[in-house]
This record gives sequence, structure tokens and C-alpha cells, in this order.
Amino acid sequence: MSASETAWQAGTTAWPDLAVTREQLTAFAGALEATALDRFAADIYLAAACLAGVSGAHTAFERELFGAARQAIAAIDGSPAFVDEALQRLRESLFVGAPAKLAGYAARGPLRAWVGVAAARTALMMRRSQSRAKEVLTDDDWSGALAGISTNNPELELLKRQYKDAFGAAFRDGIAALESRLRTVLQMSFVDGLTIDEIGAVYAVHRATAARWIQRASDELHDAVRARLIERLALTPSELDQVAALVRSQLDVSLSQLGGGT
Repeated sequence: MSASETAWQAGTTAWPDLAVTREQLTAFAGALEATALDRFAADIYLAAACLAGVSGAHTAFERELFGAARQAIAAIDGSPAFVDEALQRLRESLFVGAPAKLAGYAARGPLRAWVGVAAARTALMMRRSQSRAKEVLTDDDWSGALAGISTNNPELELLKRQYKDAFGAAFRDGIAALESRLRTVLQMSFVDGLTIDEIGAVYAVHRATAARWIQRASDELHDAVRARLIERLALTPSELDQVAALVRSQLDVSLSQLGGGT
């Protein structure tokens, strides 16, 4: 009998009310190690049920596992409003999206512990956001703040003031044009103050990957802002060179001031 078949049988025993097919289990657990399928079959089965949208799966997941999540959040901030908001954010991250965060469960340990860690990360992100942001920032607010950081170069600052409206609009449009994940990691760093280690932990990737994402976001934002300024402004060749230098300097300075840097 294969490891996945054994896991399916163990899962149906543990969760008799959740009708997961063998195909649904394999779609989630096919790449997992045999030892994981053996040790955490019931957890894998429950995760597969949630990801497949099996009736009653989310209810069972929250009933069995959100107690650990609540405790992890309350250890960071026990206020009822904070705990409720963190649980809602956790719920959305686990079950919503393509792929949902729950799809990243690799069964290297119990699902209860994995959910507790995810809950703690969610709570830490919220706390960092509250401590760094004096007010709730919209996308326009934080993109404007990014564009507004001083480059400490008088000549470039004069140029930025000269093209203030176009420069700010180009930053907003450039950020909006970023791939969702790249935009999110910039915001995690700029607004929430997360380090690349923490961003990597949120996405379950190595810190070097998180750093590459931030660098890629910077490069793409640079190209997008520069292109939009060229479209909107009638620039001489020398002014074009100055604007290009301004955009790069702005990004280098701004991103160096992000929460954890790279």
C-alpha cells in the first residue's frame, strides 16, 4: 500500500465527516515525504480538505486548531479586538488566495504548531504596523511617503520639487503596477517594519529570496517611474539624465530606510 493511500485511510478515520477523495489528498500531499504522510496523516488530510473546499472542513479546522492560534496571538497582545482582528487576518491568509497559505504546510511538524507560528507572525506584523504607522496608511499614503523621503541631495531635491506632482503620480502608478507579491513585500517592509528574515518567514522562503523580491520590486519600480515621467514630461536629454538619477537615488535612499533593509 502506498504512503498516500495509507494517509488517506488514516485521515478518513480521524475525520470521518470530511469526504476527501484520494485525488484531492494527492493534489495537496503528492510532493510530501513518505515520513510526513505517515506521521501527520490526519493533519495532512484536514489541510487537504480545507484546500479542496470540502464541506465542514473550515469549521473543523477552526474548532480544533484556532485555540492554539488564539493563545499565540494573545501572548503578543491579549486585547479582544486585537485577537479578533489577528484571527480574521490569519483566516484570510490560510484559506484565501492562489495559493492559500495553508498550501505551504509541509508536514514537518504538527499542524497545530504550524498554525500557532503563523498566528504569531500575523500578530507581530500587526504590532509592527501599529508601532511604526502613526495613522492607517492607504496605498496612496505609503507610496507618497516613499516618494517623499529626502535624498539629501540639494540638486535632486530641487528637481523633485520642480516635478512634484508628476513625480508623486509616477510613484503611485508604478507601485500599483507591481505584481501583487512584490507590492506586498515592499509594504511589509516600509509600513510594517519587517526584516527580510521576517518576510521570508511569512512566505516560508529563505531570507535571500525575500531580499531578491525586494530588489526586484525596486528595479521594476525604478523602470516604471522613469517610463511614466518620460511619458508625461517634455524633457531635454540632460533633464532626462537628471530625472533618471533622481529616480534611482530616491529608491536607493527610500529602500535603505525600510524596516529591515536588505
